[in-house]
Amino acid sequence: MRRHASLLLIAFAGACASGSSSGAPAPGAAPSANVAPAAVGRTYMVNVTSTGMTSSRMTGTITLVPRDASTFSVTMELAGGPKSAQMPWAIRPGACGDVTPNSEIGNRSAYGPIATQADGSAHVNTRLHIALPAQQLHLDIMQSPRQRDVVIACGPLLAR
Repeated sequence: MRRHASLLLIAFAGACASGSSSGAPAPGAAPSANVAPAAVGRTYMVNVTSTGMTSSRMTGTITLVPRDASTFSVTMELAGGPKSAQMPWAIRPGACGDVTPNSEIGNRSAYGPIATQADGSAHVNTRLHIALPAQQLHLDIMQSPRQRDVVIACGPLLAR
């Protein structure tokens, strides 16, 4: 009888040590470094607003429509930006305000510049060749290629 009780105790302790069987991370746990790619076919919408870091009051809508697992058609309708400027942009992990340098999803070369008109508006239709991870993401629009640390507008990527 003692032997059976010992075996049950060992089996119970082993099950407890193996962790949760649900596969869900514990509340407050850091996300896994190996994040699965976002679902193919998911369209994303971004409403960007000014960060207040500059005098620019850029706002607008950006839509990402998937073409395949790593290609998106991107449409941008922006207003209130710097006049006649070339601005870099990038999709980054986390929420707006995350200032982790060089954290673009994919390479910087994947993101062509946003060219604003004389009135500060921009109408962009382009392709973006990146795979989006399934995690919280945001889109930053930066002041200039030399001032990538100054984010003038930001918005979260929201699946539609």
